[in-house]
Amino acid sequence: MWRSLYMAALAYACGAPGWDGYRPAAVDRPLQMFYQQINVAATQGRTLLVAANAARSTYVKAYLARAEKQLHVSKDALTPIGAGDSEH
Repeated sequence: MWRSLYMAALAYACGAPGWDGYRPAAVDRPLQMFYQQINVAATQGRTLLVAANAARSTYVKAYLARAEKQLHVSKDALTPIGAGDSEH
């Protein structure tokens, strides 16, 4: 797995614009396309991560609001156990 990761990192680095004059002509275009696709994927991933974080934040806020509503009961609403209507 690590070898694959190193090879992908090497291909990405070789596709960088700074290596334009040093790449062989046969692999020039594929390396450039790989570099661009990785950059697009990174940008989309960052955007999706921000959207997921915003959705998570909204969910947590809604959950905490519901929990707070359930935990904060007025004193009038509380009745002692067994103090219900005893009219039989």
